[in-house]
Amino acid sequence: MVADNKNSVSSEGVTASPAKVGDGGQASRRRLLRLGRPNKKMALIIIFLIVAVVAGVLIVDHEAKPGQKVYAEAAGHKIYKKDVDALIGSTPHVSEHDAAVVLADKYLTEAMAKENSVTVTEKDIEAASDGSNINQMKKNYPYAYQTLVNQVYFNTLSANNQGSYTGKFVVANFSRYVPYQSPLLAQKKAEDPNIGNSAAIAADKKYAYDFITSLYNQIKAGKITFDQAIQMERNDPVVGLKGYATQTQSGTFNGPLDQNGLLSATSIRKYMESLKPGQITKPFVVRSSSSMYDKSTAESYYLMVELDKKSGGNSKISFSQELSQAKKKYGYKINV
Repeated sequence: MVADNKNSVSSEGVTASPAKVGDGGQASRRRLLRLGRPNKKMALIIIFLIVAVVAGVLIVDHEAKPGQKVYAEAAGHKIYKKDVDALIGSTPHVSEHDAAVVLADKYLTEAMAKENSVTVTEKDIEAASDGSNINQMKKNYPYAYQTLVNQVYFNTLSANNQGSYTGKFVVANFSRYVPYQSPLLAQKKAEDPNIGNSAAIAADKKYAYDFITSLYNQIKAGKITFDQAIQMERNDPVVGLKGYATQTQSGTFNGPLDQNGLLSATSIRKYMESLKPGQITKPFVVRSSSSMYDKSTAESYYLMVELDKKSGGNSKISFSQELSQAKKKYGYKINV
């Protein structure tokens, strides 16, 4: 027979050249092997890609599980569903968002307290609990307990920002005739013609100034103590309880200035910030609100302060500003 010189097609569909006479078809098989190798490599690549895709799907699916979602974070702590659920416990009507906020606030305030060398003790928490059993609350109502603890931290940090002051004060009021703008002003003027009378106001102001200045001079001279001055003011028939039964009288203070209505006036802060423990201010006049319609003020009383102790109060920004900056610094985020 005469050999067929035309190309033949293998079962795999690869075109093979005719074999040389005498080589037994070896050359053709070698070429087929060489041509087959790229297909094996491609198959391995495809298998690798399939494995990678499957693994990726599994990873994504794992991260998407509810227990792995980050509900909130602060100060390097991540809060998950299990943390939120543990805090809520059996407490009704508490959302996951509320619980996440409470936990984030916990880590935020602890970090701020550490940075500012502020401490919160069990006694502080008990004092803020209104007689509740702290241990039972912690065990049975963790959400309520942690909310209480957070509030103590916030109050303590706020006090540290504003400054906490302890001491005594003597006040000499002269505001009984100073008109307060309100719907009742006309009625009050009808009841007491001296309201708004500049001469009557000036006379009361002079009496208050002379009275408190006399007390100051006696204290500085060692004739009376500050405690005695407090009692003398309260007993005075003009500036004391008899003359101003509904006004704050001389006494003590302990805490931020804004917790004491008499000491919360903006004009007082500059005196308190410059005062050192053991020092006594000279009597100074204080302005207070004189209208319910706007921010008008009027001179209302003289004040003299003895400072016993002071802590904090060195911040140049308000507590709300400090809190906002701390949230950025400590990566505070709520994700639910």
